Order: sequence, then structure tokens, then C-alpha cells
Amino acid sequence: MIYGCGIDIEETERFNKHYFDKGVLSDLVYNLFTSKEIENFSVFGKEAFLKGFSFKESFYKALNNTDIDFKDVEIIFTNEDDFVIFTSKRIKEIFKKEKIIDILANFQLNEKYVVFKVVLKKE
Repeated sequence: MIYGCGIDIEETERFNKHYFDKGVLSDLVYNLFTSKEIENFSVFGKEAFLKGFSFKESFYKALNNTDIDFKDVEIIFTNEDDFVIFTSKRIKEIFKKEKIIDILANFQLNEKYVVFKVVLKKE
């Protein structure tokens, strides 16, 4: 059974304008991502930040809960196409309460856009 679905599309050029200032990460990046994510994304380049942001947007749309923030879920890339998702204690509690058992996530990337889709499965 599906608990929730989320989708997000981000334009690469627009994202780069707002999140990178003269080649340096903007302050906003530090508000959205954990230090573990920032370190991981730095290995994979700007596209990792773009994919990470799009993932978080789609995840929060799927969960539809205003009691969590962007740092309550982490996406860590193992290579350019694969990733692992980590959730905070707060999200684990929500998942338990709502009987959410799995996070299905994937993305598509081209030179102009990234699209991330998240489906939360329920028992």
C-alpha cells in the first residue's frame, strides 16, 4: 500500500544561481544539508547537491509532515547513480506510527533538469 508520493523537478541553471556564489557554497546549502551530505556531495560535484535537494523536496512532499526539517533525512551517494537514505529518530517515529515500511526513490538527470520521485510504502 502507498502512504505518499512526492516528485520534484529542478532546473540546473536556476539551482546553481541560488546555491553557489562565485563557486562557493551559499549559506542556504548549510541550512539544508547535513555536514555528512555536504562532504559526500563535494566528492561528486554540483550535480550531487542538485540531486540531493530534489530528493529532499520529493521526500517531504511524500511524507507531508510539517514537524520535520530538511536535515531529518540524508541522502548519501555511493556513486553518481546510486545512493543510500538515512532518516532521523523523528522520521523513524513517524514511520512507526504511520506504519511506513519502505522508501522507494529514483531520479532522472539530463543537462537541464533533475527529476526525483519518492514513494513511501505502508504495510
